[in-house]
Amino acid sequence: MKEVEPLVRQVLAESGFPSIDLQREPWAVAQDVAQGIAEGTLPIGMGADFLIMELSDRWTTPNEIWELILLIDDWEALRGTPPTDDELREQARKIVDAAPGWPDAKADQEP
Repeated sequence: MKEVEPLVRQVLAESGFPSIDLQREPWAVAQDVAQGIAEGTLPIGMGADFLIMELSDRWTTPNEIWELILLIDDWEALRGTPPTDDELREQARKIVDAAPGWPDAKADQEP
């Protein structure tokens, strides 16, 4: 991850996305990225790629992110029409809301 971190920071900065501390726990990074998608401050494709590609090797992927993957990658099999930007942003909002309850987040929050 350290090799790609400067590139990720550059791409995020060029997109106008605020600096994200990638050294935090994956759930906290995912929450920040999903917030950017939901608010429209981070392009959907870039944020989704980051959630799927960069964070997937750091944890067991939560259901909310699997649902985003299905919307993006398997829409033809599931529904026949591609998801709208609003649907993808709504799924990002679900990630934002759910992230603090993911198992690794709960462990971080324990005293």
